[in-house]
Amino acid sequence: MKPFHFLAAMALILTVGCNAVGQTSVHNETPAPSKKAVVEASFQQWQDGTGSPFELLSEDMRWTISGFNTYAGTYTREPFEEELIAPFSERVEEPLRPTQWQVYEDDDVVIIHFDAETTLINGEQYRNSYAWFFTFEDEEVTEVTAFLDMPAFEEVLEIEVRQPMN
Repeated sequence: MKPFHFLAAMALILTVGCNAVGQTSVHNETPAPSKKAVVEASFQQWQDGTGSPFELLSEDMRWTISGFNTYAGTYTREPFEEELIAPFSERVEEPLRPTQWQVYEDDDVVIIHFDAETTLINGEQYRNSYAWFFTFEDEEVTEVTAFLDMPAFEEVLEIEVRQPMN
């Protein structure tokens, strides 16, 4: 065999062999769902009443409410739940649910723009539009920046909650 033909044959064997090895490893792995798909699924579960995007949050997450109002600022998990989520939940007849949303992904950041509504304990409807910027580390959300109509949210927290009589 001439040296050129031998080298060409070896190059062909190596190319085909390397491609086969590469294809084998790719086909054996199931790709993880995109962060966008994970957020979309959590919002669908939230709408259906079977889950919540809060389940995506890491234990050491930071939640920032943008703006210049009473509740604007950065919260860790416990203060976020105690100062915002629990008081809001006490003032609604049923859980807040998203009605429509659009999701965008850019590397480790997923942005979800959505509308949500519920009925309040005073019988009024609460509707708000939100934009949440989720920053992922691995599979968990470690930071959220939230934009919303804060006056509407604050009105909910001003509703008097009747304390049960003992």
